[in-house]
Amino acid sequence: MAELKLNVHKRNVKGSNAVRKMRYEDKIPGIYYIHGEDNIPVYIERTDLQSIWGHESALLNAVFGDGDSKKCIIRDIQYDPVRGTPIHVDLMGIKMDEKITVSVPLNLIGTAEGVKNGGILQQQVREIELECLPGDMPEFIEVDISELEIGDNLTIETIDIKNVDILMEQDTVIATVTVPSLPEEEEEEEELEEELEEGAEPEVIGQKSEQEEEEEEE
Repeated sequence: MAELKLNVHKRNVKGSNAVRKMRYEDKIPGIYYIHGEDNIPVYIERTDLQSIWGHESALLNAVFGDGDSKKCIIRDIQYDPVRGTPIHVDLMGIKMDEKITVSVPLNLIGTAEGVKNGGILQQQVREIELECLPGDMPEFIEVDISELEIGDNLTIETIDIKNVDILMEQDTVIATVTVPSLPEEEEEEEELEEELEEGAEPEVIGQKSEQEEEEEEE
């Protein structure tokens, strides 16, 4: 897969006050780490981070200010709970000859036949956890749902990607097309029709049962 470039700067300042000031200046603090080496505090300009929006699962070539570059992936992005803006980024360094475990987005493509006939599509899984070498890591996985009829579903076992091991149960349902639920009034009408077809007499509001009439006579 193609690599994306991400400009990264080493961060020399620490402490909550310094970090708040960086965020005020549109600099997102973060950390770069890889097993066997010391962690490197970093920051990323907000505009640089925005340049890879939609490609957060891609293989990145982190280019530091001193010209050094490191292969990595974004392991986590923390967001402000109120504003929804990024406040911290974790970059995990990788070695191209070592397998990694990642989660990549699952995209459904096509329009299910069942949806065309009035069914409702429900996507159960939005990310696929997998293990592979960095060079084999897909940025996302696409699954065609065009042939799904009402009542059909797709499972993990339908996904087959070369050189990739999917770390999820094979019978996990990805997506299904269900029968649309009826409004409450329509459901009641259908139940009444079924009762009439079976010979049952619908209860009339205010009508007394034979037992109630006998008790009143006594």
